[in-house]
Amino acid sequence: MKKINILNLTTSFVIGGAEKVILDLILCLDKERFNPSIIALSEHADMLEEYKSQGVKAQKLDMKKNPRDFIRVYQFLNRYIIENKIDVLHAHLTHTLPHLVLLKLRHPKLKVVFTSHNTNVGGKHRELMIWLSKPFRNADIVFSKDMINKLYKKNTEVIINGVNIDKFKKKAVKNTPFTFLNIGSIREKKNQIFLIECAKYLKSKGYKFVIDIVGGGVENQPLIDKISKAIEKEKLGNYVRMLGLRSDIPNLLKTAHCMVLPSYHEGLPIVLLEAGAAKLPIISTPVGAIPDLIDSTNGYLSTLGDFCKTMELVYNNYSEAEEKARKLSQKIDQQYSIRSMTESHQKLYTTLLK
Repeated sequence: MKKINILNLTTSFVIGGAEKVILDLILCLDKERFNPSIIALSEHADMLEEYKSQGVKAQKLDMKKNPRDFIRVYQFLNRYIIENKIDVLHAHLTHTLPHLVLLKLRHPKLKVVFTSHNTNVGGKHRELMIWLSKPFRNADIVFSKDMINKLYKKNTEVIINGVNIDKFKKKAVKNTPFTFLNIGSIREKKNQIFLIECAKYLKSKGYKFVIDIVGGGVENQPLIDKISKAIEKEKLGNYVRMLGLRSDIPNLLKTAHCMVLPSYHEGLPIVLLEAGAAKLPIISTPVGAIPDLIDSTNGYLSTLGDFCKTMELVYNNYSEAEEKARKLSQKIDQQYSIRSMTESHQKLYTTLLK
């Protein structure tokens, strides 16, 4: 039986939810039927070695923002598709769309799948690019029915993000003091700097706590520096810690007391699925597809206006928070497994080629 050759094309190997989803998907595909690889357009390489260490065929193209480099990358991808007999091009995130269009024109029989990975794609020009490239795509994937609109194909597939649940089942001793945890790329939309306001509020109440912020990347350094300076200015060094990039996420989730996500925009963050699998209570703003996952029975959805007080509520009523986290863990076990997500992708790939 001939294997289906799949090329995943993405923006970069920065550490983020989309990149984790792609890695887990590639690792879980049936290797008897599928032969996956991945190429990233940009120079950022935070996760590249993790892909390679797992035996994934992965490389980056170091594309700069100029016409000459754009053409160079197109020519490389064109050769790659021919030499590796690619059957399916799975493009992730909007930066891949211009190359998607050109490659489909060059290879009309190539099946093209697109996943945006976000409910907010980042502005009108990106929305226009998604809409204009729609005729060149064979199928689109979103992770919530609410995401389906005129930008996407009529045959859009709803495939819920999944997580490798087994990674987060091991028990661990909780930290001292009470630890709030934020994990994600340091970006304006994720609003990590807001947690300084919450630290000031909790400190004024006399609580013993720490807020650990995990994330980094060279491309995010200006914002990281801004947050670090704000911590120093407010004299919160003993309460807010910037931990940078970490490879021990499962242990961080198991030893913390509460995940906090004060984002302005999100899709369905993988870190929330991971936190839920680890039975870690979650406080999040109700953005993107997060309300599909979290409600009042299994976590805490809070506006920014009430966010600091919700952190106080969890601190003072932790047994209730743990019960909510237990219910969320059960939901993730039943509905958000990586196995279910992978099976849905395999079915889509196979159907397209039929």
